[in-house]
Amino acid sequence: MPSVAQRKTYSLSIRLILASVIVILITTIAAGVPAFWIISAELEDQAWHHLEDGEIATQAFLQTEKERILNLTTLAAQRPRLQSLLLSGNSTALSAYLNPLMTNANLDILVVRDLAGNDIGEGTTSSNWSNLPATPGVDFYILDASQHSLAILSSQPVFDEPSGGLIGEVTAGVILNSGFARQLASETGFDQSFVVDTQRLASSLESPPSQVDPQEFNRIINSGQGETASISIQGKPYYTALSPIRNAQGDILALNEVALPVEGMVTAKNRALLTLAYSIILVAIAGSVIGGIYARRLIAPLRTLTRAAFNISRGDLNTPVPITQGPIEISTLAAGLEESRVNTRRALDDLYTAKAWSDTLIQSVVEGIVTFDQRGSITSFSQGAERITGWHYEEALNHSVNWVLRTPEGEAQFLERVPPPGGKRQIEIVNRSERQVTLAVTSARLKPPNNSGEQTALVLREITEEEALQHLRSYFLSNISHEFRTPLAALNASVELLMDEFEDLSRSEQTELLTSIHLSVTGLQTLIDNLLESASIEAGRFTIHPRTSDFSELVDEALSIMKPLLNRRQQKLRLDLRSHIPEVYVDPTRLVQVLVNLLSNASKYSPMMETLILSAAVEQNWLRVSVSDHGPGISEEDRESLFRRFVRLETEDGAQYGVGLGLSVVKAIITQHGGEVGVDPRPGGGSIFWFVIPLAGGAT
Repeated sequence: MPSVAQRKTYSLSIRLILASVIVILITTIAAGVPAFWIISAELEDQAWHHLEDGEIATQAFLQTEKERILNLTTLAAQRPRLQSLLLSGNSTALSAYLNPLMTNANLDILVVRDLAGNDIGEGTTSSNWSNLPATPGVDFYILDASQHSLAILSSQPVFDEPSGGLIGEVTAGVILNSGFARQLASETGFDQSFVVDTQRLASSLESPPSQVDPQEFNRIINSGQGETASISIQGKPYYTALSPIRNAQGDILALNEVALPVEGMVTAKNRALLTLAYSIILVAIAGSVIGGIYARRLIAPLRTLTRAAFNISRGDLNTPVPITQGPIEISTLAAGLEESRVNTRRALDDLYTAKAWSDTLIQSVVEGIVTFDQRGSITSFSQGAERITGWHYEEALNHSVNWVLRTPEGEAQFLERVPPPGGKRQIEIVNRSERQVTLAVTSARLKPPNNSGEQTALVLREITEEEALQHLRSYFLSNISHEFRTPLAALNASVELLMDEFEDLSRSEQTELLTSIHLSVTGLQTLIDNLLESASIEAGRFTIHPRTSDFSELVDEALSIMKPLLNRRQQKLRLDLRSHIPEVYVDPTRLVQVLVNLLSNASKYSPMMETLILSAAVEQNWLRVSVSDHGPGISEEDRESLFRRFVRLETEDGAQYGVGLGLSVVKAIITQHGGEVGVDPRPGGGSIFWFVIPLAGGAT
């Protein structure tokens, strides 16, 4: 298995090979792709020009066909035999005369009418053309409205040569069907189709009739201008040109579609692209081989240096680094590495003594560590000690322990209270920021390796918060019975009064007692909920179950819970919803608990008959909710600890409410939602408690 040094060398080789291959590929692509693009563009340009020539040839053929039909119609009208049969009114003989004439002239329609417009004779066709238009001249027509048959028709009057009188009319024409389209394709060398109402009714292609793009058809009809497009018919690519077919009045009856198959051109382009890809691959392979040979020669000296560096990293500082022959940069690197090896070996010897002392010190460290000599001067001061005391290493070094670890005024100095070696003692000190902290102190005797005298090592662990928490828990246990006893006593008294004097009480007295009962139950429920949530948080089992919820409904639910308390204190609640509040992604039960806790605090700490404000506004993907009260306000020092458990503030009358769990539960719920909670001073007095929660589909 290759070593780390060998793997790094191989990595450099691979990078050099990849770099050479990338340069060659970029060069090849830069030369080949533009050439391929130019050739492809030229082929496409020639194809479109060829299609334009086909469009011109098609229009010329249609014009020639119109002139042919006009001439045939004129000649037929001048035939004496046709005139005599028309005068005789012999329909059978006239039809027999017209059949060979129509066949020889390659016509689809040949009809003779009398002066009354009645068909006297017609050639044999597959349809009845009794309603043919009789306008003199030649033009395009739609014959069958249901089938949209397109035809070229010519009508000419028939005169009696002896008398010169008008005796009837002859109409001839061809239908622009698939046979005509194939003939047109044979003449022009392009596939042909005739499109009526977006349908290809006649086509030289072997595919069944299909539909053109309706939007493209309507654009041509509306603009009167032809369009070109690239389409696929039966999986084969075509370039097409659609041109309008107009009648003598200039109305567009249909479209002529000239199609040029470009499958060969596409195949040629694909082959050229494939050839270019093969060329690039071959060049890449050749570049890899050449790059590999060059990389092996280039990094051979580096492999020697890599092995030497690897040996040094494993602790072999005795083997000299070979000075390799090669580029000047590598030789210089080898000389520098050898010099580093010698210096490292020399410095390592000097560090052994210091390392032994450091190892002993590190083994004694639990949190902050301070050592001092027999005179009480500090000889070392760890980062943990800096964090606990606020003093920096440079400030504490060589100063007295009593000066750095200063005890509160009136108490014995620190050195007098240091526990004996192996013992432990709690000592209160005043840190640099004049804050009193409690330390758990243990001590140990150390003998430095340089025999400079015995020293004492102190291990310091700050337990200020633990002591405060223990005190608060004791306070909580001593007051929780009062928090339960008061609402239970009120509840018991109200129930007994209702049971004993229900019939003698008025409606308003009954309502007042029921309201008192409801308030007591609500207070107990809120207290129990906060206790349960606090226990879940401390046990690490606190979870939420968010879902998309209507914030207005959650506000209504919280207000229904708070209404009795607000009525008792004669307080009003004003809702300030600046705009329509979108749905939020929260745990609805938990959020109602947050609103109830904040509104309950605002009510308890605000004077009676005041107005509380609940406002909400959208900020990007979050909803910011705030509750404003008229309480005594909160100092800046108290704001940091306000959301911790068992922290309570006094009201204006000096009373304290609750057990200090509500706001800690609020913070836990909002934090679990990914939001934030805080408190700001309210202009004019009071406080504004606020929190932000995610909108549905917003922050996650």
